Amino acid sequence: MRLRVTRRCGSSTPSGAWPETCACRSPTAAICAAPTACPPEGLDWLPTEETLTDDEVVRLVRVGVERLGIRQVRFTGGEPLLRRGLEGIIEACSHMRTDEGNPLDLALTTNALGLAKRAQGLKDAGLNRVNISLDSLDPEHFAAITRRDRLGDVLEGIEAAARAGLSPIKVNALVLRGMNEADLPDLVDYCLDRGIELRVIEQMPIGPPDTWDRQNIMTADEILHIMSTRHMLTPAPREDPHSPCGTLDRGR
Repeated sequence: MRLRVTRRCGSSTPSGAWPETCACRSPTAAICAAPTACPPEGLDWLPTEETLTDDEVVRLVRVGVERLGIRQVRFTGGEPLLRRGLEGIIEACSHMRTDEGNPLDLALTTNALGLAKRAQGLKDAGLNRVNISLDSLDPEHFAAITRRDRLGDVLEGIEAAARAGLSPIKVNALVLRGMNEADLPDLVDYCLDRGIELRVIEQMPIGPPDTWDRQNIMTADEILHIMSTRHMLTPAPREDPHSPCGTLDRGR
């Protein structure tokens, strides 16, 4: 079960403000606040009265577990860390048991802003693992893609997640032609050195056709070529045949 606990993403406007006018409507937090996913001026908030309460979220998960056989729950957004009651929701879900009698596998997809202060609390509440959006280790490129000069905060969040014992930690990287493709080998090294799973994703053509150009989209073959300039890549068997992602073994 993939559960969006908020539509708020914390994306800033060109002025640098953090207004009540922005809500991420991208289907994955991995591209939250990226220029291709969310306009600079932001989008309208979803009215509070239309948002599920914490108790309603927990009830929804319970229905999924007890009636539909759900065994895994991923909390997303927007940016789920902006949900004040997130730890309480996770704790309540951690007490549920699947049809196999096991605890739920609870995961979080986040941009990691604020994770440094909350990683241990989330782990204590019952969170198992985390996916973190990180498109570049170059501060200028990171700021250009996310509209935030907060690369250091994201890296601190990753370190805090590791200290808290959240595992596995996965990094979601969106490759944009002419912006961060040259940064990919460094990102591979960063993840390898820390035992982090790197998930490189292709840009999704979101919005009207006149707002994106297919020529600007990096293909999987191009991404693999860039990665192979520094690392030897070999296909690995898929553990989950239903997974949309391919897996690569890599050596130096």
